[in-house]
Amino acid sequence: MTGSPAPTARAAWRHAAVAVLVVALIVTLVPDGPWRPAAEIPLFALGLAAVLVALRRHRTELVVAWAGLGLGLVFFALSCVADVFSLAGVATPVTTPLESALDVAAYAAFVVGALGVVRRRRRRRDRAAWIDTATLLLAAGLAVLAVRGDEHSMSVDLIEVGIGTPLLTAVLLVVCVPLALSRGRSVTTTALFAAAALAVVGYGGTILTGATLRGSALLDPLPLLSVAALVLAGRHPAVATMGQATASDQEATSGRVISVSAALLVSPALLVLWTMGHGGIGYVLGAGSSLLTGLALWRLFALNRERERTSAALAASEARLQILLENAADVITIVDAAGTIAYMSPAVQSLLGRPPADYLGRDAISLADPRDQPRLRAAVAAAGRSGDANSGVVDTDIRVQHSSGGTRWVEMRISGRVDALGIEGWVVNFREVTDRKLFEDELRRQARTDPLTGLLNRTAFNERLAAATGDIGAGSPPAVLFVDVDDFKAVNDTLGHAAGDELLLAVAARLSADVRGDDVVARLGGDEFALLLAEADADRLREVADRLLAAMRLPVQVAGHTVTVTASIGGALADPGCTPDRLLHRADTAMYRAKRTGKNSRALLDATESVLA
Repeated sequence: MTGSPAPTARAAWRHAAVAVLVVALIVTLVPDGPWRPAAEIPLFALGLAAVLVALRRHRTELVVAWAGLGLGLVFFALSCVADVFSLAGVATPVTTPLESALDVAAYAAFVVGALGVVRRRRRRRDRAAWIDTATLLLAAGLAVLAVRGDEHSMSVDLIEVGIGTPLLTAVLLVVCVPLALSRGRSVTTTALFAAAALAVVGYGGTILTGATLRGSALLDPLPLLSVAALVLAGRHPAVATMGQATASDQEATSGRVISVSAALLVSPALLVLWTMGHGGIGYVLGAGSSLLTGLALWRLFALNRERERTSAALAASEARLQILLENAADVITIVDAAGTIAYMSPAVQSLLGRPPADYLGRDAISLADPRDQPRLRAAVAAAGRSGDANSGVVDTDIRVQHSSGGTRWVEMRISGRVDALGIEGWVVNFREVTDRKLFEDELRRQARTDPLTGLLNRTAFNERLAAATGDIGAGSPPAVLFVDVDDFKAVNDTLGHAAGDELLLAVAARLSADVRGDDVVARLGGDEFALLLAEADADRLREVADRLLAAMRLPVQVAGHTVTVTASIGGALADPGCTPDRLLHRADTAMYRAKRTGKNSRALLDATESVLA
């Protein structure tokens, strides 16, 4: 079973119009005497009904505030009952002070309700909430003291005018004004402001004019109309959202500035109120204080607007920076002085597979592949020695570890040591260059390999030969075998160049299969191949040469034909002090000697230029 729906805004305005009509009937048709307070009781009943709607139907969050308002209306209604008996002459010694006591209780309930608003706008242990509460209590107490602090009688006028006016003024300034001027203002907050303002003007007007409240046709309806405003505030649906937290810290700060500004107005108001009862130069001081307070408030609001503009500009700048960082392909990292990662931009997730939060607090060097960590440390040290973020930029390419377990090549730029606001350490930018590095590696590979067979080319072979002959020992010197395919031109001419390429691929495969892993096989050009044996002697040189001759004699399928070819092989052992060119020339000479002997043979030279059998 569901409850009845909450009243609409149109219904709230209708009830408020009814309350206004009741006020009009009271002030125009009901004469002074016992009938007047009796006629006001239904009006307070309308206000109390609106409070119950706010609490039960709209379920406002400001329970204490609206409960205080409702309790105050109950006390005012009971005060009217006591006033009826007092004006009728029934138990006057009891009903007259009872009326005053109920009025005091009503104003106290309103102050409690106002405290409920102040406390609700701050967290439970927020120091600002306690300060705002103390401000309201201090303003109310000083206001009462300024108006009636030296009077000892307890007349009805003292209660309604002397005490009610300053208390309601404090509530108006500290609570209602900030609510009505805040960005969260609504029909409810505006109506509450109107209710407090009407009561303050009505009661305060009697202080200025010296007349009684019911004796002035202009002032008499105002406190009653404040009840009509409460009817609108309590029944309107906007009461459900009243008092909820502001949408942003900026709005909360603006509301606090308004509250402080309203509290500042209490001081000159107190001085004027005190002067009304005591005379003297207080009017001048009150006017001067009001002027000074007004100027201070004007400057306060100007500074607040400037702060808001600055905050808005800063927020816009931060938003632009965040958008740039989120959409940038480069990763931006801040590494603190201890070498740990203090910031990592969002682009790292697409590069390394993990969100930025996973890298915060980690050692920056640990991101690099272990093979590249020494180089990265050296780059960081070089950047740190410069001491200048502009001139101390160091670029390096390293491999970083991916979350999947592999590595990615990145191009990294490390700034010089930065010592700026919020940054103490290094700013590092890096982007992925894996494709570029692979392309560079492929170019280097192509520059060093034969495009047909995939073997090393002449340039790469010469480099390996130079390294092997750089420090020749007496025990196992390097050796070179020169291999020339016999009658290769005949295969090319009869079967075509494609068949010739197939034959060269078969030769390359056989040569590579008959050597050790640390030996080198290269194609020097055409049908000429070379082998570098890293460690050899006369026996191994003969063994490898004979094995290659036997492998070359085996038939091979080329362009659908079975072809048998042979090779002429020349080899030479290096001797201490032998240069790469001399060793290669000796092996080439030996190969031509083998070819002259009838092909399909070998000729080998030892370190002393003797021919090996």
